Amino acid sequence: MRDANNFITVVGNVGTDPFTRTHANNFQVTQFRVGTDNRRKNPHTGEWENKSTNWYTIKVFNQLGLNAAASIRKGQRVFVGGYAKVDQFTREDGSTGVGIDVEAQFIGHDLKFGTSEFHRLPQLLARLDDEASAHGFTVDGEEYDGGDPEDPAGGGGGSFDTAPGQDSDRHPLAG
Repeated sequence: MRDANNFITVVGNVGTDPFTRTHANNFQVTQFRVGTDNRRKNPHTGEWENKSTNWYTIKVFNQLGLNAAASIRKGQRVFVGGYAKVDQFTREDGSTGVGIDVEAQFIGHDLKFGTSEFHRLPQLLARLDDEASAHGFTVDGEEYDGGDPEDPAGGGGGSFDTAPGQDSDRHPLAG
């Protein structure tokens, strides 16, 4: 399924709440469906009409899948990027159909339609703190010093030293 020519981005509404299954060797797969509408303006009435809905089955593995299951709900507008696989299937009535599965590589909320909140995972915070203390690094010229994930001022992902004359209430990466 990982052919670079099959990489797609889907923007639509979540049609089912994500559910996670655990397989052999604790391999976890989260799955949900996303629908996209083809809307057109009716030239006679001037009204927008839904012409058809395309449905995609989104499959997400391991930690990304667990994060998706904790973050995404039915009805939310999302974007998903991943590798597409087209499958033909036969319905109970004997007719055939085509399904598109997407092995997601990234998922996010569409912020044009609402807000979202980000929380770093504790194990990622610990790794960032270890790297920062061992090697030290900067982001946009500001020194990263680790941080307390519970400190809202640090954004859950470390803190930055404030440059002279810089407002300490303003995050250095804010536009």
